[in-house]
Amino acid sequence: MSVPEGRLRFTVLRNGSEIGSHTLSFDVTGDDLVVHIDVRMCVGFGPFTLFRYHHQGEELWRAGRFVSLDTRTDNNGEGLRVSARRVAEGVSVEATYLARCILPADAAPLTHWNVAAMSGRLFNPQDGKPLHAATRCQGMDLVALGDGKQVKAVRYSMDGKLPIDDWYDQGMVWTALQAKVKDGSTLRYVREA
Repeated sequence: MSVPEGRLRFTVLRNGSEIGSHTLSFDVTGDDLVVHIDVRMCVGFGPFTLFRYHHQGEELWRAGRFVSLDTRTDNNGEGLRVSARRVAEGVSVEATYLARCILPADAAPLTHWNVAAMSGRLFNPQDGKPLHAATRCQGMDLVALGDGKQVKAVRYSMDGKLPIDDWYDQGMVWTALQAKVKDGSTLRYVREA
């Protein structure tokens, strides 16, 4: 697992217009890695707010293995919580609209920063539901960072209800994201240099 130093920050664009940010900070102590997640988006029209989203979470990894996740999300006024823990039987997930379920031991949250998740079983950190999507490595692309500099990055495409592409630079650090969202618009993440 490749762990970025300090923090990663992305500008979130919807159809080319800035609507928010996605920030991750990484704290390493011995074999433990704690990842703090903060995503904020707001779509408006003039003085009117049409959509507001705030997602916060904390992941714990130990010696490269997923241990736990706790998130809370305000999805346009709807409050969601997810709690996931490694247990003897696998990964126990409880969420606002999901009865406790046990996922396989290799399950991890799709929080995008960890390229290793692209080859395992995933669950949604916003609602706790298992994701049933195939992921394919698509090869190298050039990806622009926030300062305009281009870097080589490998692209992984995930199919499913809403397709997602994630890019990782040569150090396998998360570099970009592009996805179609429910209303048909395109969401794009641009990483700060």
